[in-house]
Amino acid sequence: MSVPPSLILVTDPRFGLEQTVAVVTHVARAVGPGRLLVQLRDKASEAGVVHAAARVLRDVTRRERAMLVVNDRASIAHDVGADGLHLPSQATPLASRIAAARALLGEDAWVTTAAHDDDDVRAALAGGATAVLVSPIFATPGKGSARGVTALASARAIVDAARRPLPLLVYALGGITRQNADSCAEAGADGVAAIRSLYDATDPGVIATALALVEPFLRGGRSGTRGRVLTSPS
Repeated sequence: MSVPPSLILVTDPRFGLEQTVAVVTHVARAVGPGRLLVQLRDKASEAGVVHAAARVLRDVTRRERAMLVVNDRASIAHDVGADGLHLPSQATPLASRIAAARALLGEDAWVTTAAHDDDDVRAALAGGATAVLVSPIFATPGKGSARGVTALASARAIVDAARRPLPLLVYALGGITRQNADSCAEAGADGVAAIRSLYDATDPGVIATALALVEPFLRGGRSGTRGRVLTSPS
């Protein structure tokens, strides 16, 4: 058994699969078993390309004892044996989409959702999601106005008030760097999700960046993760 991951790497197809594999490998080894979750995100490529990338990343994450979720493509997540699915914002009711994901992937599947406001957090709670990615916390190109760490504090308050048997986990997304990860932890996040700060770091800088991103969440644990135990990465 293990505690939830402290770091989510959201992949970016612009960097190429080879670089992504290298980043995943470096980061997973730096932060240790079970501390990294990789979210395969590729909205533009055809299904065959995403499926092939998912198979490669499933092999890598299994070898490095990290978790893998696939963005929005449930059939691919199922085919490669991913740990779960990430559900972006859509008009379709979230609860039914979470239920469909668990019906396909199993009741213990990790199901994460996007949270752009407090109502999204409440919907994730009501639907039984595993975690929410609250965004954008800091300035991020093309993602609208930064919401600031107050968005994390608000999400934490909603989650704590709900007193769900397995608390909804709160992750910060959007402009996360080694310089601001600590403020996310202080505001109530259980971990952070990063893209550019990991891809842009050069070897061995990516190792230092990864360690700086998870360090604030290893100082005794966030309230949302205390007592929460999960199946170890497959």
